[in-house]
Amino acid sequence: MNSHLGFLTAASIIIGSASLHAEPPAENEVIVTATRVAETTDESLASVTVIDRATLDRSQPKDMAEVLRMVPGIDIARTGGPGSDTSIFLRGSNSNHVLVLIDGVRASSATTGAFSWQHLQPALIERIEVVRGPRAALYGSDAIGGVIQIFTRKVSSPFVRLEAGSFGTRSLQAGIGGGDRVRFHINAEQRETDGFSAQNSNGGSYDPDDDGAENISFNAGMNIDVSAATQLSLVIWRSASDVEFDSGTQESINQTFQTRLIHSVNDLWIQTLTLGHTVDELETRSSSPSAAETRRISFDWQNDIALSPDQLLTLGVSFHEDDALNIDLATNSTVFDRSADNTALFAQFQHNGTAHDLQLAVRHDEHSAYGGETTGQLAWGYRLTQRTRLIASYGTAFRAPNINDLYHPGFDFFGGGTFLYSGNSNLRPEDSETAEVGLRWQPNKASQVRATLYQTAIDNLIAFEGTNAQAININRSSLEGIEFEYTVKTGAWDISGNLTLQDARDKDNNTRLLRRPDQKASLRATHHNERWNYGGEILLSSERDELDFNTFPATRIQLPGYGLLNLFANYSLSRELALELRLDNTFNKSYELARGYNTPERSLFLALRYAPLR
Repeated sequence: MNSHLGFLTAASIIIGSASLHAEPPAENEVIVTATRVAETTDESLASVTVIDRATLDRSQPKDMAEVLRMVPGIDIARTGGPGSDTSIFLRGSNSNHVLVLIDGVRASSATTGAFSWQHLQPALIERIEVVRGPRAALYGSDAIGGVIQIFTRKVSSPFVRLEAGSFGTRSLQAGIGGGDRVRFHINAEQRETDGFSAQNSNGGSYDPDDDGAENISFNAGMNIDVSAATQLSLVIWRSASDVEFDSGTQESINQTFQTRLIHSVNDLWIQTLTLGHTVDELETRSSSPSAAETRRISFDWQNDIALSPDQLLTLGVSFHEDDALNIDLATNSTVFDRSADNTALFAQFQHNGTAHDLQLAVRHDEHSAYGGETTGQLAWGYRLTQRTRLIASYGTAFRAPNINDLYHPGFDFFGGGTFLYSGNSNLRPEDSETAEVGLRWQPNKASQVRATLYQTAIDNLIAFEGTNAQAININRSSLEGIEFEYTVKTGAWDISGNLTLQDARDKDNNTRLLRRPDQKASLRATHHNERWNYGGEILLSSERDELDFNTFPATRIQLPGYGLLNLFANYSLSRELALELRLDNTFNKSYELARGYNTPERSLFLALRYAPLR
């Protein structure tokens, strides 16, 4: 692995030398997730990565795992092929320690606390903002590792895209949009694949048949300029999936709906009202059939008040209520039917000076089950020179117990009335503290270098380690690491690389957290001209700790490190017609992201896109 990282570093140095004569980069992108208000990436005091529609169009990823695993600080685990459960670990934190927003609406399940990444299709995404580091002072629970916000796609003109490829994959995408004062858009995709066996001989329920998947997704929206001072938007995203695995099938529905009203009271005061609704339904057909359904309603009222040209005050109220239903389909009985709600007040002050920038945020949450939690965030930026900036921040965060943690009655595995893995209504939230320091340097107009050092301590981790494996607060974790990022535009090439070195550790027994590599690196290079776009991605990951459940009790093992090369190309046959190609796992590497579960072999996908001129 060290030789791989050495190669990446050497490549970055070579590219950096070439960039002395490169062209200026594109303008800094505008982001909203880090502070809940618009700012450019160079202004932000947070560690942010933006993935825009142009990047997705050029690289043509097949699922969200392919998109996010190129981001610094993100690790992926997946139990099988397309449509299989996918977990995201941000800066070594747990998969339910990242807050997921879709168009500003909380999208994770109210029972597991995790988001179903496998059912979100890249074809329906306009842009992604990944904010690393705690953001509980603005968003409340779950933002320990950070926030990932998905903005669904806004199509402004009609298009159709047909795709076919390995594993019997076929896809049809179409979209249309338009309007002036009243603007609309709709975008849809149907994707099917015959897949491959989700498990291998190391899996507990190995069946060597192919496990296919089908997904039908769409997003639609409308934006209305009610007046010069008022805008109204309505946005919906919905995904319906049918996925096979080695011991059964799963049918799921995931949906978010957002209504937002933005009103400028005057030149100094803007109000934003947001109503959200989230649905997460999962029905599993196997030897232990079950159905789970969660629904969430949410409300946010945000006020942005300009105190001066350099100072902004943000005040807000937030509320959400979760309802969860779990049914045992074998006995047609209700396992639990529970609700929980949360109300919060938050405030943020921002000062942008000539040399010094300051952000201060605080939030108080009141939860119906565990009571109150107060979090804070302080960030400071200092311009050492015109092209060098120092960033430092400190923040606290928490994860509220989800409905499973609080109320699940457990499982009577042995039929004697002893229930294992039950919830606990006396649980406290998981708490964290994070310190971060970063250096940003722009060697010239065409390149940027970022280095960020962070340390996070998490207490009161919820673990099923009490009497009869009941949920209790017990564990402590330490997450620390350093992230390096480098981007350059040289001639017709756009190149970006990153390196993550981390130590995610359980402090109680001094062991590494599962499925988190200590080293990860990625490099993407794209060449573009009038008719051609082509490039490649390199992903390198070191070994990771894992559990082997073929033994009892399960033994700790190591999954080997791996390296992947993916290639992609786009060719414009005409102004309306384009041919697209992607080759994944070019050297046909065999690797595992989770013990006993297969990953794709070398695979090729070909697509034809038609977008008539308007």
